Amino acid sequence: MIDANVRPQDRATLSPPQLALRGVAGRRAVVFVQPTSEVGGSDIALYRLATGLDRRMFEPIVVLPREGPLTGKLRRAGIRVAIRPMAQLRSTRNPLVHLSYVAAFVPSVLGLAMFIRRERAQIVHSNSLYTLHGAWAAWIARVPHVWHIREIPDAPPPVRALLLFMARRMSKRVVAMTHAVATMFDGGHAGSEGQLLTIPDGIDLTRFAPAYRGERIRGDLGIPPEAPVAGFVARLDPWKGAEVFVRAAAETARRFPQAHFIVCGGELPGFEAYAARLRQEASELGLDGRIHFTSWTYTVDDIPEVMGAIDVLVHTSVRPEPFGLVLIEAMATGKPVVAARDGGVPEIVEDGVTGLLVEPGDWQSTGEAMATLFDRPDRAKAMGAAGRRRAEQLFDIGVYVRRIEDVYREVLGNEEAVAA
Repeated sequence: MIDANVRPQDRATLSPPQLALRGVAGRRAVVFVQPTSEVGGSDIALYRLATGLDRRMFEPIVVLPREGPLTGKLRRAGIRVAIRPMAQLRSTRNPLVHLSYVAAFVPSVLGLAMFIRRERAQIVHSNSLYTLHGAWAAWIARVPHVWHIREIPDAPPPVRALLLFMARRMSKRVVAMTHAVATMFDGGHAGSEGQLLTIPDGIDLTRFAPAYRGERIRGDLGIPPEAPVAGFVARLDPWKGAEVFVRAAAETARRFPQAHFIVCGGELPGFEAYAARLRQEASELGLDGRIHFTSWTYTVDDIPEVMGAIDVLVHTSVRPEPFGLVLIEAMATGKPVVAARDGGVPEIVEDGVTGLLVEPGDWQSTGEAMATLFDRPDRAKAMGAAGRRRAEQLFDIGVYVRRIEDVYREVLGNEEAVAA
């Protein structure tokens, strides 16, 4: 049955299955539940998905726990944001943190369920394995739930097993970023009705492009135009391994006295001492004046220029990286990468083709790989070009958004079939 509220001009552009999905208000509300309001990889991916959705079909509403950098960015893009307090699930041995989380969990979930009902949401999309509120609120509100898994949890086996069990039991679809993430679920088997899907994130290939040269960034930091530059782009969270980059930079600097190094990303609340130790270690290793800690000076919108300013991106996670959004951003900008061979990284970086892979935590091998690319700019350029081609083939934002929309259509179609 065709919705009488659909505009005549829309009928000409929408297929019958699409028209069947149109709600009374003309769009299906999708409530995204995100555990942070920062600008890390999952936050950026959520922004790109919400802004890329076909607004004739879907109305995104993003639920965040507090005001933060992400809230303003979403609002400026015309995305509705709702602030609802939600404690974040953290990997800590402090029992008080866990007790506080448990005490606040039920009221937060009940409030979120009421919000979902009030908004007449047709889908709830949790954007992290650690976002438990969305699944339970969707269950209470009797709304289909999609769980996007963006982590390889560093948790005790019983906790990890419980999280994965909930994801499967409480979701119509489970979306994994990479096969490395999907294999946590019964070896990656799709299960009933193709419940488990692997969909890699995408980026805007027109914004991340080889045309960027990064003159402004180099000028800001006082880096000569001809100096070779390696960059680390990530929040200063210990598991991202910034100390590996600092030590590798010191190793590389001995062979290339003219080289500079950029650490683009600030510290997280609670990790201020870690960031201070990084700066101190860099100084002790003789990198003063050649390593540049930018903290939060540069926003998400500046990252294409940051990529343009560097010659090599270095990614040094010391735990399995589920994806590594910054890797495809560098590749799309035509930059070779040096990255830790673990988690989903080998699915993104072709070793010896688009970059060089090293063992996690091995700062000496990381430094040698950086030096190799500095020493052979022709090879680095060829890897950068190969990376751009790979990004175009596999990581286009338009393809990614359409695949997620197909997931929504499948879920809505199945729900309507059951209701009928």
